[in-house]
Amino acid sequence: MIRQRAEEQYKPTLYIEMLDSDKSYDLKEEFKKIQAKYPGTELKETQYGWQVIIPEKYKEGHEAHFGRIMENFLEYLKNKNMPAWEVPNMLAKYYTTTKALEISTSSSPGRRSGTAE
Repeated sequence: MIRQRAEEQYKPTLYIEMLDSDKSYDLKEEFKKIQAKYPGTELKETQYGWQVIIPEKYKEGHEAHFGRIMENFLEYLKNKNMPAWEVPNMLAKYYTTTKALEISTSSSPGRRSGTAE
C-alpha cells in the first residue's frame, strides 16, 4: 500500500499490510533479501502492518525518474527490443488515447464535441 497523507508529510510512503491468509509468512526473514540488496532499508511495525523505511539515497526525484525512463525508451526504440511485458501496456495506452480522441471529436446528432454524455 502506498500512502501520501499528512501523516507521511504528503510524501509517497510504502506500507505492507498482511492479509489474514498471509499471517504465517515470515516477512522479516524475506525482507532480509531486500536489505542485502538495499542496505539501510528497514521495516517499522505499525498498527496495520509494516512501514518500509527507504533511505534518502534510494529516492529519486521526478526529473531523475523521467530521465531514466526516457533513456530506457530511447534504448528500446533504437534496439527494437521493447520488453514483452510492456507490449500489452502500450496497446492499452494506444487504444485508450485513440478511443478518447474519437469520442471527443465525435459529431453525433444531439452531442456536442468535447462534452460527456
